[in-house]
Amino acid sequence: VIIPDHAFIWQICTININQSFSPRFLHVLVSRIADQFPLPTVETCLVPALKPYNRRCTVWSMGISWKSKEGFSTVIEMREDFQCLLCAVSTSDKTDVNYSKLILSVIKVITVACDEFCPSVSRVEL
Repeated sequence: VIIPDHAFIWQICTININQSFSPRFLHVLVSRIADQFPLPTVETCLVPALKPYNRRCTVWSMGISWKSKEGFSTVIEMREDFQCLLCAVSTSDKTDVNYSKLILSVIKVITVACDEFCPSVSRVEL
């Protein structure tokens, strides 16, 4: 995934080289992100009951990315053998108050999931 130069970047990394975040943490985090944030829906969903859950985002083995209807691009990606989680948010209008709210909300979801699934991992936020 290519991260724009002008993006806000936040990372949470393990302090101890012998520790890592669990794959379960990443899977739960991706599920929570896809469920809690206003990802654009795909209008061509043929199953009416699934329409609210048919979200337009890209998910791969190490992360998730999406672009909101407000123009915010977000990438969350696990790096360095599960020892660092990167979050990057970019927009053309950094003065938009919703930009700051999105960043704070995403960081909160990440830290809550980290506390829940990786409580013994010593970590630092950058």
